[in-house]
Amino acid sequence: MQVNIDKVEYEIVARRKTVKPNLANIYKTEPRPQTKELDIFPYTDRTLIDYNQYHKYIGHAGVKYSMAIQATRGCPYKCFYCDIYKTSENHNRRSTKHFFNEVRRLADIGVKRFEFIDDIFNVNRKSCKEFFELVIKHNLNVKFFFPTGLKGDLLDQELIDLMVEGGSIGLNLSLEHASPRMQKIMRKGLNVEKFHDVLTYITNKYPEVNLTLNAMHGFPTETEEEAMMTLNFIKSIKWIDFPYLHNVRIFPGTELEHFALEAGIPKEMIKESQDMSYHELSPTLPFSTKFTMAVRTSFVQEYVFNKERLMSRLPYQMMHFTEDELNQKYNSYFPTPKIKSFNDFLDYAKIDRNKLEVRECLDEESVRIPNLKSKLENIFPKKNSTKQKNRFNLFLIDLSTYFSSDSDSRQYNVLEPPLGLMALETFLNTKLKDNIEINITKSLIDFDSFKELLDLIVEFKPDLIGIRAMTFYSGFFHEGVAYLRDKGIKTPIIAGGPYPTASYHDILKDKNIDVCAIAEGEFTLLEFINAMIENGKQLPNFKALKKIKGIAFSHENKTNASKGIASIPVSGIIPETINKV
Repeated sequence: MQVNIDKVEYEIVARRKTVKPNLANIYKTEPRPQTKELDIFPYTDRTLIDYNQYHKYIGHAGVKYSMAIQATRGCPYKCFYCDIYKTSENHNRRSTKHFFNEVRRLADIGVKRFEFIDDIFNVNRKSCKEFFELVIKHNLNVKFFFPTGLKGDLLDQELIDLMVEGGSIGLNLSLEHASPRMQKIMRKGLNVEKFHDVLTYITNKYPEVNLTLNAMHGFPTETEEEAMMTLNFIKSIKWIDFPYLHNVRIFPGTELEHFALEAGIPKEMIKESQDMSYHELSPTLPFSTKFTMAVRTSFVQEYVFNKERLMSRLPYQMMHFTEDELNQKYNSYFPTPKIKSFNDFLDYAKIDRNKLEVRECLDEESVRIPNLKSKLENIFPKKNSTKQKNRFNLFLIDLSTYFSSDSDSRQYNVLEPPLGLMALETFLNTKLKDNIEINITKSLIDFDSFKELLDLIVEFKPDLIGIRAMTFYSGFFHEGVAYLRDKGIKTPIIAGGPYPTASYHDILKDKNIDVCAIAEGEFTLLEFINAMIENGKQLPNFKALKKIKGIAFSHENKTNASKGIASIPVSGIIPETINKV
């Protein structure tokens, strides 16, 4: 089907420059098998970061003072707009007892809010039931938020009842699209009718539960009639607390990108849209500007700021969220922040506070965790040991939050503790003990500019830099790496996370990146570090690199050439286990 793409004018926000990649020969080693028994990994050491710094901000679940938990890895579904399944093709789960004990030990020190950040939590219904039965049995008295990770049509009344009794108060469910044709194309496999029944059941029986619904607008080949099906689906539910109708973003390495190209959308338009906010009107949208704006106006005015909905839902929202949290949630519906206080929001919505059943929002002090740092140190005591003089220094960076200078134009920033990097450091510390020193840093928290990041690196003197990269922040990632190289940082750089896993062939065209870690990182990074140690803390040569499962690297990068990779002859030594891309 030929896509009719009208030329649109969209709001220009702060745009990050993208580093133009260089051509390179890229090699991918044999894939590393997924870890099936996740209980082998130690509980993540929560003392590795300063939670007091993170709790100043609102996290992924839309709340402060929460602790993130991951019970599973991977997703068995293969939605064409997503690249998550490429990181873990199989869905593996910690034992119920294992992740329950992690929740319990944190609840015992006063943590009151937990968020599950699984890609999909409720695939295993039995385990899900067992967990909430344990929570109820032990009377944990905590609240659970699911900002991701719940498949709506896998829920049923029995499980919903159990989850709510066990403290589940924030449920985020994804529709994406109400059109049967679009559901089939995107391979989401959602039973839309059953999904509607689930939403209706929750809203009718459990008004205290805060529902978030995710939907998308503007897939390639989507028609106006199909777009209205999604809008009407949302309007049919009374009432969803925080519904979102995102403009579609086409990320590199996804099957959606290939679908868009086949549908006639130029590559240049796709690239232009990838770093845009969800509020901006992407040139890839298959509708006129007039139609999309009409849909968004109807969605916001007739549903989100519908006075009947607000009068019904605000009392429950105010019971479970602080003023700051609610302000951010409602600000997210505007291209730029308009709400500076909760009173501003009420004035904007033309609501008299005195007419609400609940007058005040949740007191922040009621969810604050007193003396959290010292309590965590009791759970994760430090060993009295002296690091080896010749220890390996690893500098881990999380580039998944923009700097404060961008905050006004980026409403979908979330600021989560880098749980994945913390898990990596915990694992490496157990394996390498006194022979390694690791420093975790996160953008906005530990550095608020690339200059500040540079200063931290110079001070730490790392032997290796590891960067967690998200597809949504790909431009930010490349800009940061380019800055470091331009300032003289020659330390080897290995990139990991969803973006390198899904798009390593694109990343490695950037001359500044040495290696990509694909999929799970624990054992891959351990082997890579050991190989560097054996090579005098220098990048291993080609012969050594090809033995490490789960990586990809470029043979022609200038950074590699200075470390000996490009000096090894290519022809005649590439085994069958190496795939040339």
